[in-house]
Amino acid sequence: VGSVRCVQETGINAEYMGIYLRQKEMTKGTTSQGERRKKNATFCRRCGKISYHKQRKRCSSCGYPEATLRRYNWAKKAVRRRTTGTGRMRYLKDIPRKLKNGFKEFSQAKRVKQRGKGKSKPEVKESKQINFF
Repeated sequence: VGSVRCVQETGINAEYMGIYLRQKEMTKGTTSQGERRKKNATFCRRCGKISYHKQRKRCSSCGYPEATLRRYNWAKKAVRRRTTGTGRMRYLKDIPRKLKNGFKEFSQAKRVKQRGKGKSKPEVKESKQINFF
């Protein structure tokens, strides 16, 4: 109340003075952290991070809903984190083995004779292979 009376006596614009007084009280540290209660970002469906902007409708991390993944060469560490080989590789991990065997499908492996001491097991006749191609 005293500060308002002083403002009226001096003839300075009261709105300007009010803004000035409020700015003086606020700091950039602990006190201003209590004001942070609005949430602009939520979970992204594709990458799972809390980077999907609700108003812009775009993820700041992966670029969802764009088809291509967001990626920049100036962020080499970020590219390394999500490159091929960092996940499960459900399909790609089988490719070297399939390549070695010539990408055969619908065939059964040949039985290998056992060598060494002991009785050898009788060989089983191979069934005819069905070729679909």
